[in-house]
Amino acid sequence: MTSNIKTTIMNNCNPIRKIDMSSQGTIPDSIVVQKVLEGDTELFEILLRRYNELLYRTVRSYMDRPADIDDVMQDTYIKAFQKLYQFKNESLFSTWLIRIGINEALQRKRKSKRYQTVDISNEKGVIQIADMSIMNPERKTMHAESVQIVEKAIDLLPEKYKIVYMLKEVQNLEISEISDSLGLSNSNVKVRLYRARNMMKDAIMKFSDAKNAFEFGNSKCDLLVDQVMSKILKLTGN
Repeated sequence: MTSNIKTTIMNNCNPIRKIDMSSQGTIPDSIVVQKVLEGDTELFEILLRRYNELLYRTVRSYMDRPADIDDVMQDTYIKAFQKLYQFKNESLFSTWLIRIGINEALQRKRKSKRYQTVDISNEKGVIQIADMSIMNPERKTMHAESVQIVEKAIDLLPEKYKIVYMLKEVQNLEISEISDSLGLSNSNVKVRLYRARNMMKDAIMKFSDAKNAFEFGNSKCDLLVDQVMSKILKLTGN
């Protein structure tokens, strides 16, 4: 593969042909993977759009700077595409993708002095606010404030508890899938989740909706899809 993958992805914002997700949304992951491996590269976009928010929330559990998160997400998708032949349907595609995303995030953290020295309790990260276009001004304000409180509270969790809390309470994955994704036993996941919940303030959580935290909105989703798919199509000569 070429050595300037990252540069091309970050600079290439030309639109590509969009997949009609209304007609593709029910296709099982295994079929999409098979079709991509058979040469229908553009169908990889289905997987990007299907799992962008899950991957974002996974990577966001390990780092908070938007540029780093974006880089790791792109690296994860490129690696997943390049290694797609290794996916054997022995686990969910989402589980496989989470593992790659975590590995990429941890590798970046090991190489970064910033993440080696940061004290997350003092870190003032950029807060992603949910799309509130359908709310009235009062509800928008209340919602924005409550989501910010939830996100800040989650950021204070130690890393090993944050990823479990993020995948369960924010992403709503099953315990078994979290267990498979993180290489932990079900009981270990439950213990970490219990401790994470205890670390969260009930007084904060009751005014917030955790399911809306760290959303990966439409414009961000579209941009990442364009960047990744443009690079993948260039790599395959399409």
